[in-house]
Amino acid sequence: MKYEVATDVNSVYGAAKRLYRIWISQVSMPGSCTTTCRALPDGASKTVLLMLAAFITLVSAGGCTETPVTASDRPATRFNVYFNNDDLTDGKTVCDAVFPLARSSPSTTHAASAALEALFLGPTPEERLRGYRSFFSERTVGLLKRLKIEAGTAYVDLQDRRRELAGATSSCGSAEFFSQILRTLGEFPSIDRVIFAIEGNPEVFYDWMELECDRSNDNCDPGPFASPASANHPELGLPSGAGRRSDT
Repeated sequence: MKYEVATDVNSVYGAAKRLYRIWISQVSMPGSCTTTCRALPDGASKTVLLMLAAFITLVSAGGCTETPVTASDRPATRFNVYFNNDDLTDGKTVCDAVFPLARSSPSTTHAASAALEALFLGPTPEERLRGYRSFFSERTVGLLKRLKIEAGTAYVDLQDRRRELAGATSSCGSAEFFSQILRTLGEFPSIDRVIFAIEGNPEVFYDWMELECDRSNDNCDPGPFASPASANHPELGLPSGAGRRSDT
């Protein structure tokens, strides 16, 4: 069937009447309507038919467009990041005691990556005044190189920022480092354990932390860090700064 766009009111009205007859003949069930109900309406109904025809004309001419949904229109993804705070442990330094702070990121399927990016920004200045502390700060933005989640294991590949993380390998420092990351990732049910690497090499990371390569870290196998994420677990790192601090 060929459609033509009417350009004057009379033609539009005529086309509307024809469309009305076609429509009423198709939607009316046998015996459900009388000849009277199929008759064209008078008076104000002409305006309705003109509006109908105008709408069809716009669609035929490509005049209707769909407003795209932007990232700002989507609901934010919310999560917690964890930092140490001696004020919440009666003034005592408990190296592995960490406490949550709310963060959010634009809606994303890479929520665990966004959480790590937010964690690596460290506490805000106002939060530091409230006692929260971390090795992570504005100096460690972009620390996350890549995150892959596969079969319950999160493979956290870090940029080589060992200079910016001085002190993270001490007895208490390593406890703080691991607790903050593990508690943050622990909020995601798809993650059961975490293995780290620096620039794709787990041995470099665990040697830096003065830890052995053993069964707990798959004997520092670099294979998972080199292979792409599977289709079932496509969790990859987001661009630096993907995580956003809350306005608290």
